[in-house]
Amino acid sequence: MAQLLRAAGNGNLEKVIELRSDWAFQNKKGESVLHVAVAEDQLEIVQHLVSNGAMLNLQEKKRRFTPLMLALAQQPPSFEEIFQALLKGKPDLTVQDSSGQTVLHLAAEYEEVESLKLLLRAKAKVDAVDNKKMMALHVAVGKGNLEIVQLLIETGRANVNVVDAKGNTPLHWACIKNGDGQLELVSYLISKGAKPRKNTHGNTPLHSEAMHCDPTANWPTETAETLTTAFPDLIAETNNNGLTAQQTFEQDIDAEEPVEDKSPAKSSKKGGRRGKSDDDEQFQENTAAARAAAIAHSKKKVSKNNKESSVLVESQAEALSWECCRLKSSTFNTRLQRSEQRC
Repeated sequence: MAQLLRAAGNGNLEKVIELRSDWAFQNKKGESVLHVAVAEDQLEIVQHLVSNGAMLNLQEKKRRFTPLMLALAQQPPSFEEIFQALLKGKPDLTVQDSSGQTVLHLAAEYEEVESLKLLLRAKAKVDAVDNKKMMALHVAVGKGNLEIVQLLIETGRANVNVVDAKGNTPLHWACIKNGDGQLELVSYLISKGAKPRKNTHGNTPLHSEAMHCDPTANWPTETAETLTTAFPDLIAETNNNGLTAQQTFEQDIDAEEPVEDKSPAKSSKKGGRRGKSDDDEQFQENTAAARAAAIAHSKKKVSKNNKESSVLVESQAEALSWECCRLKSSTFNTRLQRSEQRC
């Protein structure tokens, strides 16, 4: 049966047709003939298999990807044609991978706008949640893709105030996402009825913005001002540690020692300013103390009106905090990263 997979990978349609009785075969990795044809960009093989009843919902073992999910993840040269061919076979769009994500989650994750449009037309379940209770809307907001966020909300099937496993709404995620497009995301969500709920740590979206904004910027930022204009009561709201958003912003810069945070947190690729890593708690404590001291010292040298200098000093502060941390703890050789309390 391995010869079937070889034939599919090599584009040998005649052999694939000859071995039709083996089309349901999966190898030790769980790969089917359709998985292989997708991975090897064999459009003609994919089209023939789909048109002649090949099983579309078989899942490989590592990520539990269906052929449709694999196409999104690998995006071979003929991706668009392959994706459309698979979709014509009417695969089950509710199938979840090892993370609980559906193909709609993956389209949002990989920011595939046209594929996501096709999935919505095929009535993909917009309110499906993954293992962290995140909808595709959470994912799209976290990626900062306003177009996909709009597409999902405009279906009328996406709850703009839905919460994930940690109580974060899309508005929290928009505030966590620091950088270009954040203000537009926040403004759009508010215009669509987003509410400033607290998450499991008691943090409002304003707290999230304060924790993840540029630590050398003047606060409140434009995004923070947008939040407080829409929801004035946020200014006085405190989290489970009794801190307002303003205090949350200030504590890493002005405090000689970081405020202890006993709430659980996760590391993030995006890099927040606070929160403990699940597996490097001591490393995070050393990093927080060193970084706070470095930034506080460096900020005194920065002109408020010189943005370029601010960026440079932030970079220098990061380098200084890494050196301080390295000297304080020889047991951690992980590269310096900003940890965030995902809230």
